[in-house]
Amino acid sequence: MSGELDLSSRINLRRATALVLDGNPQSLDLMRQVLAGFGVRMIHACATPDEARRVFSDHSLDLMIVDPLFVDDSGFAFMRWARRQDGSQNRCIAIIAALGHQTLHNVQLARDAGANSVVAKPLSPEVMLQRIAWVAREKRQFIVAQGYAGPDRRFKNEGPPPGMNGRRADDLSLAVPDSSSANMSQSEVDNLFKPRRVAL
Repeated sequence: MSGELDLSSRINLRRATALVLDGNPQSLDLMRQVLAGFGVRMIHACATPDEARRVFSDHSLDLMIVDPLFVDDSGFAFMRWARRQDGSQNRCIAIIAALGHQTLHNVQLARDAGANSVVAKPLSPEVMLQRIAWVAREKRQFIVAQGYAGPDRRFKNEGPPPGMNGRRADDLSLAVPDSSSANMSQSEVDNLFKPRRVAL
């Protein structure tokens, strides 16, 4: 077993409660199976944003995995709605957006709706487990602003770690180039969610 797949032995998801929102019944069932394979015992599978709103309001959740690409904007609207529920204990939980068409526009919509991360469909269980581990470890503050509620994306420039000269020559660039195809790769999607060091 590789070190990446060995994450399941270090992350205990048995007590986690997840909400999965996907309008495609096969995709919804697959995501349920993947989460059950990770040990998640309580999975609320929702086929519509209205159903997901009821679950969100009635249950304590730890994680949401949402495919926001419904016929209309209702999947993205659900994510924005969830982030704006002032009195809900679920407001600040991790949201992973699963996109079948991961165009730059769709990734930006998911990010601006409050997603912590985006994964490309068809889903890879290994990538999904990595993203769950990543959102579980991240310590970004939850912020509420005029047009946005979700994980803070502002980062201070604290320089390279002690004893380091900065980025290695073989590090990937954090800049996402103009897409030459309809969909972005998973690594390009990931780059939009990585902390960027910016000069203040």
